[in-house]
Amino acid sequence: MRIGGIEVIIDYSWFIIFFLVVYTMAEGYFPQTHQNYSAPQYWIMGTVAAVLFFISILIHEVAHSLVAIKQGIRITSIRLLIFGGLAQASSEPKTGRTEFLIALSGPAASMALGMFFLTIYTYFLLTDRMTPAAGVAWCLAWANIILAILNMIPGFPLDGGRILRAFLWDRWGDRERATKIVSQIGSAFALFLIIFGILQFLITESILSGLWLIFVGVFMKQSATGSYQAVMLQRALVGIKVRQIMTENLVTVDWLISISELVERYIYKHQFANYPVFDRDEFVGMVSLEGVKTISKELWGFKQVRDIMTPVELVPCLRPTDDASDALSRMVSEDIGRMPVVENGRLLGIVSRRDIMNFFKVKSDLGVA
Repeated sequence: MRIGGIEVIIDYSWFIIFFLVVYTMAEGYFPQTHQNYSAPQYWIMGTVAAVLFFISILIHEVAHSLVAIKQGIRITSIRLLIFGGLAQASSEPKTGRTEFLIALSGPAASMALGMFFLTIYTYFLLTDRMTPAAGVAWCLAWANIILAILNMIPGFPLDGGRILRAFLWDRWGDRERATKIVSQIGSAFALFLIIFGILQFLITESILSGLWLIFVGVFMKQSATGSYQAVMLQRALVGIKVRQIMTENLVTVDWLISISELVERYIYKHQFANYPVFDRDEFVGMVSLEGVKTISKELWGFKQVRDIMTPVELVPCLRPTDDASDALSRMVSEDIGRMPVVENGRLLGIVSRRDIMNFFKVKSDLGVA
């Protein structure tokens, strides 16, 4: 779905934790805390609590997104994952103050939701109407409050880590140094969760909670490391233009060849996902593997490249003077592997994510990244 122009994506992994939460609520939490209801009621309470909790997570991410948009940062999508949500932006904040406002908005929204559900529970309590709805409200109140508190832990990838980085960034004027410190804190906390999960698994024989802590710890460790690497990548690309890293010797195809010839002579041989298409000396579009897959194999010998290509006016293009970091951000946000570099209608080259990462690797190996 879309919320305010922002695409909301539910990752397949999200369903795993959703059904796990429903099961835990219906078979564990509610029967222990509310002993006067039937099994079907517990399952209804568990399902409602799970749905409202994940709506709460979505609101948490929407809060981040709305503040980011207000600060001039374009949000491309919100993805709901097994460990929560992730708002994907087309660019990073330019100042510590901007990051502080964006990072704080999520926990603030969760705390507000916690107070909202706590108010609902208080109403039921004061009117002596302790219904299943009251139990769900109590559960959601503390779930959102705990979510806000946990997100304030000062380590990546949590919001608290971004708030701490914003503070250090603003104080030191050095984003890379601030990112390194917060990434180290996040990695240390992730290691603590992994060790604690292992001990819980071995000593208390609480298999589910132990494994959960281990998975969360591994996820945090990877995210903390990835956040620092992303900043180092951006620093390595400062001042680098697209023309410096683009590939100029291109494999091009004629728009009149058949799809069979395209597959046999180009896709199998060169193994690129897309190719520039020419009509004599004119760049007219791009043809991709995805386009080939839309045509039945029986028709490959009869259809031509021009039948499945994307016309040049619809192809996302780069200019040779564009910053390499901006090019990478566009490719990531638009999920594009390779982009043509065009100037005055003339194709100069192609830039791929692999080109940019190879450039970064060379700088890293030389010790200048």
